Amino acid sequence: MTRIDRYSLAVAPIEQLFNEESLGNATGFVWKRNERFYLVTNWHVITCRRFPTGENLHNHGARPNKLRVLFNVGFQQFGKQEHLISIRDEDARPHWLIHGTRNVDVAVLPLPYDGKDPVFALNPINGSEDPDLFVGVGMDCFILGYTFGVSPPGYPVWKRGSIASEPDLIRMTGDHMLVDTASRPGMSGAPVILRTWGYHLLDDGSTEIDENARSRFVGIYSGRLAAQPMEAQIGMVWGSYLIDEIIAGGQRDKD
Repeated sequence: MTRIDRYSLAVAPIEQLFNEESLGNATGFVWKRNERFYLVTNWHVITCRRFPTGENLHNHGARPNKLRVLFNVGFQQFGKQEHLISIRDEDARPHWLIHGTRNVDVAVLPLPYDGKDPVFALNPINGSEDPDLFVGVGMDCFILGYTFGVSPPGYPVWKRGSIASEPDLIRMTGDHMLVDTASRPGMSGAPVILRTWGYHLLDDGSTEIDENARSRFVGIYSGRLAAQPMEAQIGMVWGSYLIDEIIAGGQRDKD
């Protein structure tokens, strides 16, 4: 029997579009809260503006008005189904939500789907409860994204990294922690997970041993701090708690 990891199924490749013009590629993933589904990615992905300065990422100033997103086809099938999703209303106002009180590179887009369509599956990353694994500095993590674009069968690359700052201090460090990884364009908006095999250290200090892999969603990747390839390859991971805070706040972006 062919097995696809549930975290791979939750990740979706994104192409930013202005009308029919392609502006770039990135990564996102599906989130579910109160029976609604959302696409989570970076603010700089959905706006094509640099975070935190707000300057345009394209010289000609183009910004997306829709996204081309590939979701998984129906149950026990392989492949992707293309969806064109408008990210602005008829008055060009953004549909996506941002954090109301904290300046973070995270955007949450409400999806116009109820998850009941038999033709395609949304597979939210929080569809099953994650175990309470300990997350600590120096531990390995994985960034699940589309660094090489999309090619059959269309599942993300799992890029290994290591946690490079103290996760427990994330609220004191601008709501992001650091990871040491040589990421590439296209990974922006990717989910970051911790995974252990066999021996599991839990957040309460206890340990458990079994024959299974366990995973915990850690946050949202948004690219390297240094722009030059030969500089320190340190990336930012925004806290997972921000997603529910953004949804609860319900604040649409202004531009």
